[in-house]
Amino acid sequence: MDDICYNNAYFAKVGGISLAEMNYLEVEFLFGMGFDLTVSPETFGHYCAILQSEMLCLELELEPEPPLSLPAAPGSSSRLRRYLSEDDGSSSSHRQRAE
Repeated sequence: MDDICYNNAYFAKVGGISLAEMNYLEVEFLFGMGFDLTVSPETFGHYCAILQSEMLCLELELEPEPPLSLPAAPGSSSRLRRYLSEDDGSSSSHRQRAE
C-alpha cells in the first residue's frame, strides 16, 4: 500500500500561503533539523504504541454498551424472570387473566 503524498502547492493552498512561502518554510525546516529526518526504532516503537492505545480507546467508545447480565443463582431463574416481567408492566395482563 502506498501512502498518499501531497506536494507543496497543495499544502500552500490549504494553509493559505503562497507556494514560494511554503518552499521557503520547507528549506528553513530542513536546515533547522540539520537535514536529520531519521527516527530511531525505539522512538518509532514508542509512538506506535501510543497510537495503538489511542485507536483502542476510540474503538471501545464506538461499541455499544453490552447488556447487563445478572448471574442466576441456583433455583432462582424462574423467580428472577417473574420479577423482571412484573417490573416492566408486561405481567399485568397475565395476572388479570390468572385471577
